[in-house]
Amino acid sequence: MTYASSRHTAWRLTSAVARVARAPAVVAPLEPAIARPSSGACFSRGFAGASASAGGSAGGGRFRSVLGAAFLLSPSVVCVGLCKWQLDRWEWKKNQLVSREAALGEGERGLHDVLDAMARGEEIEEYTAVIVEGTLDVEKSVRVAPRVRSVHGSPMAGAALITAMSVRPKTKGWFSKTPEKQTVLVNRGWVPVGWEDSSGGLCLKSKGVTRVSEIPGRFTPHNDENTKQFHWVDVRAVASALGLPLDTPLVQLTHGGRADQGNAAPTSFPAPTALADLRTFRVTSTDHVSYAATWGGLAIATGGGALYALNARRRGIYRSR
Repeated sequence: MTYASSRHTAWRLTSAVARVARAPAVVAPLEPAIARPSSGACFSRGFAGASASAGGSAGGGRFRSVLGAAFLLSPSVVCVGLCKWQLDRWEWKKNQLVSREAALGEGERGLHDVLDAMARGEEIEEYTAVIVEGTLDVEKSVRVAPRVRSVHGSPMAGAALITAMSVRPKTKGWFSKTPEKQTVLVNRGWVPVGWEDSSGGLCLKSKGVTRVSEIPGRFTPHNDENTKQFHWVDVRAVASALGLPLDTPLVQLTHGGRADQGNAAPTSFPAPTALADLRTFRVTSTDHVSYAATWGGLAIATGGGALYALNARRRGIYRSR
């Protein structure tokens, strides 16, 4: 019996081991070891990210706001600048007319008196009225071009003709004259393209005014003394091109007719300038006041519209918040 029970017990143990061997092995999955940050670190990282995002969006919004305001206000700024420019032109022309009237109001002077005063170092005002007498040296001439004139309603190209003139000697009593020779440049007036001057010396007795060099525009071509191509009146350059002293003065011939602004058809050439045209400008000072008022009104209108749009946008942003 003892032996049988032992055999039975061994069989049971063997069966149990066999069942365990046949059963599938179940392995519990291992979780990866992840270092979990503390709650304080998570909070600080989240706050920093949110702050950076908010700062970037705020900076971009401010830049766009400034750019939009500059774009809206730029037309008004341009109009203000043009208004200021017109007012400056009005002030300059007003002062020019005052100085011209003052010089013309001194009366006519002899050309010898003016030259003697210049030799003494006295300053001669531009537009001083003078009596011009002397002999023209037509071989010493230059043309300042282009100078367009309206003839019978049609534009005609031409030039201003400047010629050297020997001043008539000043007499000292009976049959005696001053031995010194004085020379001036004379702006004889406008001539059309292709007009040919007379040869030799021409006697001249007329009226005129003293002039100085012109102020060239921004896009005015440069003068060329070597080829005698002049686009604006530069007294020293003209004198140098004609072989005269650099301090040779310039006189512009005038006539006493009515103002025509260079639009009347000349009856002869060269056609001098009307004295009345020297008392005004093609674009008068009153015109500049009108232009300034126009630009000023546009500046107010565009600026007001820009400020209204900016305020409306700002109110919309505050309401959305």
